[in-house]
Amino acid sequence: MQLFCYAWRRYRIWWRFFLGLFLSGAIALCTSFIYIGQTQSQSLPALATHPLPETLVQWQPQNSEKVRDYFAEIKPSPLGHLIWSEFPITVFYSKLDSNLSSNQQQQQTKWQQAVQEAIAAWSVYLPIEEIEDAENADIIIWREPPPIQITVNPETGERDYSFGRNAETRYRFYLDDQRRVRHQMTIYLSPHQRAIATLITARHELGHALGIWGHSNNSKDALYVSQTSTDNGISEADINTLKRIYQQPTKLGWSLP
Repeated sequence: MQLFCYAWRRYRIWWRFFLGLFLSGAIALCTSFIYIGQTQSQSLPALATHPLPETLVQWQPQNSEKVRDYFAEIKPSPLGHLIWSEFPITVFYSKLDSNLSSNQQQQQTKWQQAVQEAIAAWSVYLPIEEIEDAENADIIIWREPPPIQITVNPETGERDYSFGRNAETRYRFYLDDQRRVRHQMTIYLSPHQRAIATLITARHELGHALGIWGHSNNSKDALYVSQTSTDNGISEADINTLKRIYQQPTKLGWSLP
């Protein structure tokens, strides 16, 4: 369950016209780009706070004196916290492949049901809508293992290949038609897990995609740092952390000056 920030513009980038943002930390090591364009301002919006979503305004813990959070473990992106400001948040996930055998389609159906259950769980706290268009979705969930990551061993100079991961969440930045700085999340969710493991993993990765860019050290939380076989659902600490995140400033969702 790794976090990865994706450099979304690989081609036709001129040093004169882009802003490169570099982040290095315990959670993610990434390079992000926003392509500005020759006729557009190269300055970014100032950090500002969006109104707290009504669903989070209304949420209250059962015991406000004892509720905890792990906000200290959350790392903002180079543009601030990864906050959604337009609702509902749209989600696309891989559909059934009609060319597969009935047994394979049954496995895909179980994967879909787990993803749908994870979406429904988070929809209580932030409005989420499923759509059929991946290109225009805020969050894309692919039914496939995360891409292989290749790193260079600093001691040997040899390449190391990362295999065997069950899920990964990436983000990219872009400008919309109204010159607002936006982001899109992509989740890779392996189809090779049991249904309960897929549910737990999907719920975890959706937590990242909704803005919890970090991990909890408590195994009772959905965003626990390690994968667990116990289905604890979404905890009050998860929601309290999410609520604190959405009260933070960000450059996302604001127009270029």
